[in-house]
Amino acid sequence: MIGRLGLCCLVLMLVACQPVEGSQQTAPLGPDQFHALILQRLSAPEFELIDGAKFYGPLVTEGGSRVYVSPLNREQVLGELSALIEPHVVEMRWSDDYGQYHGTFRLRSDPELEVALATSLLKPKTDTFKDAPEILRAYQSDVLYTPPSVWDEP
Repeated sequence: MIGRLGLCCLVLMLVACQPVEGSQQTAPLGPDQFHALILQRLSAPEFELIDGAKFYGPLVTEGGSRVYVSPLNREQVLGELSALIEPHVVEMRWSDDYGQYHGTFRLRSDPELEVALATSLLKPKTDTFKDAPEILRAYQSDVLYTPPSVWDEP
């Protein structure tokens, strides 16, 4: 027979072991699922795929990388991308260099694979978009996405 103290301890343990509402972990996505998740988000109306090679050179699109522009500001894009990828990457660490947030992120489901994401302000890129001033008028930020792949260490 369990005494009152034992019953209280049992109830406390059961309550303490219950997940807090909204805190349940999402299972990490595999590389193909993760790639599809990113492409789905970047296919939303607030993002537009552009010819990255045309504006940034052919190296930008190597490895399947894609470049998008958005009317969202850089901080909004950073927040949305961070929330989207956080459950699926080993560590969230963005760098801020010369107005660009960028990072490479290892997938939880396969830490050998990394993705690269970057977002920056378009306003200072007048030379880059001199042949497409409509991009500078309509959009605030750009996004570079490189899908999951094994990266060679330098």
